[in-house]
Amino acid sequence: MTPSKLNGWRLCLATICLLLTHCGSGGENVIAKVNGAKLTREDLRAEIPPDYYDSVTLDQKRDFVEQWINSEVLYQEALRRGLQRQTEIKKKIRSSEKSILITELIQQELSMRTRVSEEEARAYYESHPEEFTRQQDEMRASQILVPTLEEANSLRRQIEEGADFSRLARERSNDPSSIQDGDLGYFTREDLLSEISKAVFAAAPGALLKPVKTEFGYHVLLVTDLQKTGTVRPFEMVQDEISGRLSREKERQELDLFLQELRQASSIVQYEQALAATDADQKNDH
Repeated sequence: MTPSKLNGWRLCLATICLLLTHCGSGGENVIAKVNGAKLTREDLRAEIPPDYYDSVTLDQKRDFVEQWINSEVLYQEALRRGLQRQTEIKKKIRSSEKSILITELIQQELSMRTRVSEEEARAYYESHPEEFTRQQDEMRASQILVPTLEEANSLRRQIEEGADFSRLARERSNDPSSIQDGDLGYFTREDLLSEISKAVFAAAPGALLKPVKTEFGYHVLLVTDLQKTGTVRPFEMVQDEISGRLSREKERQELDLFLQELRQASSIVQYEQALAATDADQKNDH
């Protein structure tokens, strides 16, 4: 993931009430308390997407703790004033609960009904080769992102002398791609920062580039592959994309079928006369 994408995720994450902080001494499980309400380490792990868990900094965790505390004190004050017992608010709560349950039911049911087998995905792949043919040259590269030119040059020298790029990326890189050994995957000229794309597309596979400076720091880049326009992406690269596409195509059909099954199993009565009377109600209101 590029730094720009990570920043977008951070902004999104900051809008929800995630509050994380370091654990107390002695293996404490509670991260924060507000009048007895607790934020635990389990809450933290349940809320953060696993792919980002190791990327969240301690300062971000402290910021999120403050957001959680603010949210909790407001919530507790609302309960103290008895807002949850007010008629209109009770209706809103029931409506929200209903919507949440409906959404969860549909998600759980469709997740079982819309699974796509490898055979289905492969059949689609083989019958639609034009969809997976590259329209532009694509490069693949790995990177190590560090804050200073001195550190970048030092890492590059170590790699030239035989140090393992993947290990250094895992241990030293400040970019989320470190969890993939620094691998950025395949990209076109437009997919990454212009400084990086310009340097990578001017090189050949196997090249270890001089550090490239961007607003995020210094990038040590290793070019690992080039795929030319007109080549077909291998099935393994696009399998997840195909499965997701086919699953979405199944969703509408399966949801309609699920609704039919539930309606047939239910006692449903509609009163057309009462519905028609609502027109008269509207005219009287005017």
